[in-house]
Amino acid sequence: MKNHHSAVVAIIVAAACYGYSTIPSPAAENSPFIYFATSDPFLKQGQAPTRNDITVLGGPFVENAFGGAMQIFGADYTSNYILGAAYGRDFYDLGAGFVLGGVGGVAIRFGEDDETSGEAWAGVRVRQQGLVIGDLLFSPAFTAGFSAVSGETEIEKRREARRGDGDASFLGFLGPELSVRWRGAPNLELTWQLHHRSGANGTFGDMGEGSNANTIGIRYRF
Repeated sequence: MKNHHSAVVAIIVAAACYGYSTIPSPAAENSPFIYFATSDPFLKQGQAPTRNDITVLGGPFVENAFGGAMQIFGADYTSNYILGAAYGRDFYDLGAGFVLGGVGGVAIRFGEDDETSGEAWAGVRVRQQGLVIGDLLFSPAFTAGFSAVSGETEIEKRREARRGDGDASFLGFLGPELSVRWRGAPNLELTWQLHHRSGANGTFGDMGEGSNANTIGIRYRF
């Protein structure tokens, strides 16, 4: 099962990147081929930057803790999934290409081992404009906030039991992310995000680890 889901993730990422790279588009005039952007490099002259975005995302849960889940192609994937949508808004330009914003999302969680449950999360997001390579822009981001669920997954139930009186219904949320944009469709992004629920070493629900899911998403910026 681990190899199966790793192959699925690899195919999705490779296909998306191949699609972005093989559709021709003119490069920006007078721009180097590779550079770090301090503002949106795909804006036309006089155009205001977008502040809002909507992301549809989904992916499998993993047995691993945070560190192991970050190893996308080596993680121990399960047959349980998250599928949801999130709304984000940028509030403030921090300079040097960093932008401060907020994110809120909802999702359903389901699968072979889990009863269907709902999740809602919200947090503060910091993103960086990122690295421009030709007509592609690779942008990192990080979200930190809170997550509440209507019912725990089996992984969360096992981790509750290990803590004795753990409660995973309300935990912290962390979302490290990498997105890819193409100059020819600047309002669309392909995203990867680790969807991480955590007790922050007992701060929330007397929990350590909550759950982790590697998600792929499509984002529309407006």
